Amino acid sequence: MRLHSGLLFTLGLILVGCNYTNIKGSSEDMNQVFSLPADKMSELSYGVLAEKIFIPKCISCHGNAGNINFESYGEVVRNLALIKKTVFIEKTMPKKGSLSQEELSYLWNWINMGAPEQAQNGNSNPQPDPLIATYESINKHVFQVSCKDCHNPTGSGKRVPLDKESLLNSPLELIIPGNPDESGLVIDLERTDDKRMPPAKEGYSALSDEAKATIRKWIENGAKD
Repeated sequence: MRLHSGLLFTLGLILVGCNYTNIKGSSEDMNQVFSLPADKMSELSYGVLAEKIFIPKCISCHGNAGNINFESYGEVVRNLALIKKTVFIEKTMPKKGSLSQEELSYLWNWINMGAPEQAQNGNSNPQPDPLIATYESINKHVFQVSCKDCHNPTGSGKRVPLDKESLLNSPLELIIPGNPDESGLVIDLERTDDKRMPPAKEGYSALSDEAKATIRKWIENGAKD
């Protein structure tokens, strides 16, 4: 009796979820669905996964205050079984939208290869540009990673846009150049009660100390750059 390929795929997901140590080669169907060319496979590393998936899709919730810290290779590796289960079996992560087929393929194969920290082709991990005290850098590394889900034209925070002009001209005094202590943005980011931003009650991780210090420094410098 031959089973339909879709049923085989589903069974494969269940079996793989029960036994991570046997994930490699456990389901031909799964490997076909998430197949990648050999050159892409050889590029897979923690740095590549961080750049393509963990930073843009996971760190807003799973940063320094999340139960899994995607900013740490060791923490990610320790939670591979949970990551695989929630992404590929339960399909409950990421919370804010699903991964694309390409992103799923990168993640599946990286896990299947043993989650290498370095690429097999010998290339070093991509080094992102550092977070510095300028609006452009803060927008890229902080606002677009941890704030964009709400602070967009259709999000719950649409009344508080985070473009530079809006921040500087906000009636809420979000930015008072030269005075971070009284700037609403700093106050909201550094507070520890239930009004802290990003909002803990919606599952978001607090910003890292580095991010908060950089925003504070940008404002202290006059919020010019």
